[in-house]
Amino acid sequence: MTDMARQLLDELMNQYQASSKDFRDSDVCKDYLVSFCPHLLFTNTKADLGSCDLLHDDKLVSDYKASPDYMRLGYEESFYNKLRNLLSDLDRKIRRAFQRVSTEADEKVTNPDKEENQEAVILIEQKIKTLLENIEKAGEEGRIQEAKSLTSDLDKLKIELKAAQEKANAVNPMFKNEKRLEVCDVCGAFLVPDDDTRRLDAHIEGKQHQGYLKIREALAEYKSKNSSADNSSRRSSRDRSPYSRRRRERSRSRDRDGDRDRSSSRSYNKYRDQPRYRSRDRYNR
Repeated sequence: MTDMARQLLDELMNQYQASSKDFRDSDVCKDYLVSFCPHLLFTNTKADLGSCDLLHDDKLVSDYKASPDYMRLGYEESFYNKLRNLLSDLDRKIRRAFQRVSTEADEKVTNPDKEENQEAVILIEQKIKTLLENIEKAGEEGRIQEAKSLTSDLDKLKIELKAAQEKANAVNPMFKNEKRLEVCDVCGAFLVPDDDTRRLDAHIEGKQHQGYLKIREALAEYKSKNSSADNSSRRSSRDRSPYSRRRRERSRSRDRDGDRDRSSSRSYNKYRDQPRYRSRDRYNR
């Protein structure tokens, strides 16, 4: 039975098995309770993780989320650790692939026989030079047949020279094809940038690309939620600390002292405005 057929059979049987199941049972997939089972993402792809023989049931997911033990049993930590391990292995492969397509061409790889072919070019050029001198000399001396024969040899040497030059400048075709490739930073697949748009779309919509995209998005969301929770926890912890309480008490005390000073100043100014005070003030001038 294929993995796909087994998966369909499991889904059909789940509705009959789940009624007597508890989400804590050992044969229930805890990853599926948290969010999704990674094994179901890559079926029949190069990244296939193999089949998951555990139970995947939406009712058990609802039971888990409604339970007082929700997010207290370590299922989430195990799930996200598994996703991190999957991405860690993949990202190592992606880094190696990027290095592979971006490394400068090494002549020992692109043309291991280049020096030998260059020497052959030089030798043939010397032969051609000597042959031209002999043809010219034979023509001047009237040796027409010999000049024609030498000219025929010259044509052959020119063909040999062209072939030797092509070998000297040749590049390993496998390396040339590899240099045209790019690496998908989501799933690590090799892509041809100028390839047919339909083929690129098929890659993006493919099971392997979508599977790793789902994993990356799940981890990013989890990291974002944890970051927000950590910030709130730190603020709450600071607010509960003795130092924070003393600081707030000092601030309130300064506010009360300021209020008393302002009240005293208003009373003093009000007293100065009374006629008796103004009169005495007049005599003192």
